Amino acid sequence: MNEQNIKHGVYQIQVNILYQKLLQCSALELMQICENSAEENPMLEFEKIYSDDYSFSNYVYEKIPARQLFNEDLKRQLAYMNLEPSISEIAMMIVDLIDRDGFLRFSVDEIAGMIKRDVSLVKKALTAIHSLEPPGIGARDYFECLILQMKAKHMENSIAFKIISEHGNELLAGKFSHIKKQLDLTDYEFSSAIEEISKLNPFPARACVEPDEIIPRFPDIIIKCLEPDIKIEFGEEKIFKIYLNEKYINFLKSSSISTSEKHFLSEKLNQARSFLAHVENRKNFLEKIIKYLVGYQKHYLLGKGALNPITEKDLAEKFTCSPSLISRSIAGKYINWGSGIFRVKKLFSYSYCEKSQDFIIDAIEDIIKNSDTSLSDRKISEELKKRGISIAPRTVNKYRRKREIFNSYIRRSMNLLENKQ
Repeated sequence: MNEQNIKHGVYQIQVNILYQKLLQCSALELMQICENSAEENPMLEFEKIYSDDYSFSNYVYEKIPARQLFNEDLKRQLAYMNLEPSISEIAMMIVDLIDRDGFLRFSVDEIAGMIKRDVSLVKKALTAIHSLEPPGIGARDYFECLILQMKAKHMENSIAFKIISEHGNELLAGKFSHIKKQLDLTDYEFSSAIEEISKLNPFPARACVEPDEIIPRFPDIIIKCLEPDIKIEFGEEKIFKIYLNEKYINFLKSSSISTSEKHFLSEKLNQARSFLAHVENRKNFLEKIIKYLVGYQKHYLLGKGALNPITEKDLAEKFTCSPSLISRSIAGKYINWGSGIFRVKKLFSYSYCEKSQDFIIDAIEDIIKNSDTSLSDRKISEELKKRGISIAPRTVNKYRRKREIFNSYIRRSMNLLENKQ
């Protein structure tokens, strides 16, 4: 394989990763990526726009702490490591797939397929990423995140490490007696271990948060009308434009430029066109799935009925793609309809009490947040019935774990520790 083919192969991999990144990002994140791309490529022109009907001040949904962009810091850390060039290259690519909480929502096989590299090399690159600061970066799930943090603290021989690594699911299920029996622990040893676990950070990227900075939650999709036809618009169209820079295109056509300048600008023009094509493909894919989802839940949005049952898997089968692709494309995205803004995930329903699973989990979280005591799953189930949601305590347990909310025993222990402090 000659050098030109190798360069082309690496470029195609980078393009693939870029598309995955664009698909996951929100309107505001897309705006930042487009602005950065325009700064790096003279063939792209970026323009911020703020229409009268969609200013930031009018459509803030909530304000959340803004974290520093830590990708470059992670890459700097990798650069100081003595890695093989092939491993370093893969690790740099993987960093771009890490989400805002510090998690890697892709399996090793998915990454290997995406970047056309051997699984064994991807595993080595991921091991390198797991050694970076802050500890827990690049974890695939909640338990791996905590385990990585405990390893960084040399806690492999601790009781807390054994509980998470060997009995994590049982801990979330509240099977404390079983854990104590299996590990032969006293109540004091178990409580001390829980205290150690409570000091860990389940969202490692939030260690990069700047507490004094806030960002608005802006709608990614705006529903303009539902009847007679569904019409949607995209939030990014209200706040920025990105397009080819005609000045430099005309300059490229000029006979006065050198061969090297022509080659540079031609390469940048191809990259710019590829980038704009990915932005457009992202929009087209989202438009298809959102229009279908909105149409499917039209009666609910018009206030004429409950949500119809539909899952990410159903949508994936409809559009012949993987459920993980659907999940990543809608994650963190918001819809504006009427005077309200809500998560796209609110439109999915898993056929419990004619309420979406996300709706019920939000209700559980709200009950826990507004309770003066650490309610058990049974008590939460009773509170849900008062709100017209009839589900069993075991289903509360399942949903609580899905949102990574601790059980009543751990919540009570953590509250006691906070009060002592």
